[in-house]
Amino acid sequence: MDDKSNHTDPSNERAFGITPSRKLAEKKEFNRRELRGLSIVAKGNMIKRTDENTYLVRSSDMERWYKVSWNGKRWVCECKDHEKRAQSCKHVYAVLFLSRLPYILMANFQSGEIRCPKCNSNSTIRKGLTSSKEFASQRYMCKECKNKFTDKGESKGLKGNPLAVVATADLYFKGLSLRQIEHHMRSIYSLNVSYPTIHRWVRRIIRHMKSLEKEHSLEGGKRWHIDETEIRIDGELAYVWNALSAETKILLASEVTYGRTSADAEMVIREALKRAKAPPEEIVTDGLKSYNVALAKDYGCRIAHVSKPHFADPKNNNLVERVNGTMKTRIRGFRRLDNLSSSAELIDGLRLYYDNSRPHSSLRGKTPVEASSKLSNDDKVRN
Repeated sequence: MDDKSNHTDPSNERAFGITPSRKLAEKKEFNRRELRGLSIVAKGNMIKRTDENTYLVRSSDMERWYKVSWNGKRWVCECKDHEKRAQSCKHVYAVLFLSRLPYILMANFQSGEIRCPKCNSNSTIRKGLTSSKEFASQRYMCKECKNKFTDKGESKGLKGNPLAVVATADLYFKGLSLRQIEHHMRSIYSLNVSYPTIHRWVRRIIRHMKSLEKEHSLEGGKRWHIDETEIRIDGELAYVWNALSAETKILLASEVTYGRTSADAEMVIREALKRAKAPPEEIVTDGLKSYNVALAKDYGCRIAHVSKPHFADPKNNNLVERVNGTMKTRIRGFRRLDNLSSSAELIDGLRLYYDNSRPHSSLRGKTPVEASSKLSNDDKVRN
């Protein structure tokens, strides 16, 4: 039986709030079979995955299941509508939209204009879905320059849903282990992705964020706090050095070393100066002698050194010590740090997450980068 795929189901259309007066407008966005595929997903309990290449999609009358399988190039269905037309039926569209669910959910919380990557025009139209095994991206065409593109965007080379990739990195930096994230993505989003793949995604995200950061200088403010904290790398004692802006709460540098020498202290200072728009007026540290030697160096600017301020002093190092505690909590989720190079990459990833993704109550729910951008814009307006 064909499951009546060529006929309009009014109840399905009403489920999406589509009234007869709106049908004409909706046709510009989705065709009839796409809408019916969306309806199948929205009903719930209509799709189950039997293996990596096969789904079963329940018929509208709930009496049978249709097999939708990946043939190496696209999804195909055993229903008569698909066999007759040799094009995607509502069951195939249901599978495609299911693969897009994480993207749809997350994109609605980060909604913005769809712009052409070639000419930056927002005059775009939908041109159907790509028939992909892992992630059915939405095709668009720019009405201005006729350029065709998809919403997979800059995540080329990353297998799967681009926003699911970002979600796994977010969970990782929140402290979940790779195996916990693997289980979460499978049980919540039905995404079968292995923990080694998740680890590759995280490292790719870190490299991408670092490349973007190089294009912008960070608002460092007038006072910085620097402190070091102990971690273990393959069982050996090591140190994470953090340089934090007191004004913007931006973590300017996070470096990993095996020692606490003046050269190590100098390295974190120079990294922070490299990323900041302007040097600070003063740097606050604890009583470690390495800071005295490092801050006696010539950095091409005058920086006052406030060493070991009293606990009651407003300039105390509590700010950066809290960051150290937050970072060590996150590091526990890494399970084990194997070597200095990979550890430094992950620690820098935590810094990037802290600056760009972690909201702060003291900044009214904004991330440090968001808050510093607003501060910079306010200063321009005043001037």
